[in-house]
Amino acid sequence: MGLVGKIFFAIVIDIFLEIYVFIEIALRIGYPATAGLLIFFSIAGYIITKKIKYIAFQNALHDFSGGKVLNKNLIKSTAYFIAGILFFIPGFITDFIAVLFLIPFLNYYLVYLIFRYFSNKLKGNFTYYYNNVRSGEDSFGNNDNIFTAEAKPYEDPDDDEKNRKRLM
Repeated sequence: MGLVGKIFFAIVIDIFLEIYVFIEIALRIGYPATAGLLIFFSIAGYIITKKIKYIAFQNALHDFSGGKVLNKNLIKSTAYFIAGILFFIPGFITDFIAVLFLIPFLNYYLVYLIFRYFSNKLKGNFTYYYNNVRSGEDSFGNNDNIFTAEAKPYEDPDDDEKNRKRLM
């Protein structure tokens, strides 16, 4: 199963789990209270994420203008962006996952896991085809990107035996 298939499968599973959790909570506390709780969590989480994301983005710009490395603030901004998207999707499970992205010591680890997963999936397997021809190849199959050469060891002209004897 490819990456798109896994994402589609995860979305379908999430939809069914969200409906199940919504029905279970609605049976326990009532439908209007459940709907109100869902709307409240989504709006409150989105507002919190937007405010925190703005602060993290400003800190990243300040570090960038100061010539500092952006690692921490870039990871924080990425985590807050993901949390904002998850808060925007209605559901208790996605809201819970979004809260995990807002916790300072967890957001680094979660973003690291996401980056590691995608870097392993997208590791150097890119080939460009145009009109059934790979990039770098002409229509006869000759590849212009391949460079072949013969290598010889470097010989220093000042280091040969004649010059050494002449200098002595």
